[in-house]
Amino acid sequence: MNKKLLFSLLGLFISLSANANYLSGWSNDDLCGWMESTSVPEHILDEVGKREILCYGGIEVSTLPESNSYESINGTVFPSPDPSLIPEAIPEKKSNNSNYSY
Repeated sequence: MNKKLLFSLLGLFISLSANANYLSGWSNDDLCGWMESTSVPEHILDEVGKREILCYGGIEVSTLPESNSYESINGTVFPSPDPSLIPEAIPEKKSNNSNYSY
């Protein structure tokens, strides 16, 4: 009985250590690629945290790029569109016969 318990515990220990090391062959960019997923597996998150990797856009980066913040004390503010991209309104031709139905 004691031998069965000993071998069971030994087998469990070996399987857990082998299971924990399978991410050691993954590159940091491989792990960062998973960080772009909508649901990142917990063991991937743990490995990224353990390696202290900084990911952006699915690859490892040394610093995060600066981004424009559109938040203010009044909430989220959206940037104004470029005026050159807004088409000009074309006035309608006026006619003497205005029959509008309401």
